[in-house]
Amino acid sequence: MKYLMIASLLVSQPLMAAAPDYATLEGTWQVDAVHVDSSGIQAVVENDPQYIGAEVTFSPDKILWTKGTPQRPVDPATDNCLKKPQLTSADENDPENGYQVAGGFNVICGDEPWGPGAVVTKPVNDTLTLYWYDGAILELKKELR
Repeated sequence: MKYLMIASLLVSQPLMAAAPDYATLEGTWQVDAVHVDSSGIQAVVENDPQYIGAEVTFSPDKILWTKGTPQRPVDPATDNCLKKPQLTSADENDPENGYQVAGGFNVICGDEPWGPGAVVTKPVNDTLTLYWYDGAILELKKELR
């Protein structure tokens, strides 16, 4: 009985402590919708044209916005991540309340937050949510190429 209990703990442990997998983000994603965080001041509106149609590519060693919009061109200095990205849990322990997202993950660029302290959710049905600048919640669709 003792060995059965230990064996069951060993088998179930990886499920309980599952680390976020950055590889699930890899590929090119296009902004399909924009929602607004209701926490206060925003510089964006629902389905804001400054983001609709923009594209971001998550690679193993960097994150690049590969397409901006006429209203908001890509700013490589602040938008891109040129260091190896990784994910950490974005829960109640996150120091910035605006980026405490249940089930979300902080995107870390090298050892610094990416962009404004971006948070992503796990992709579901080729859809990813990205919490970005100014309270914008970007819904991204994976580009199948």
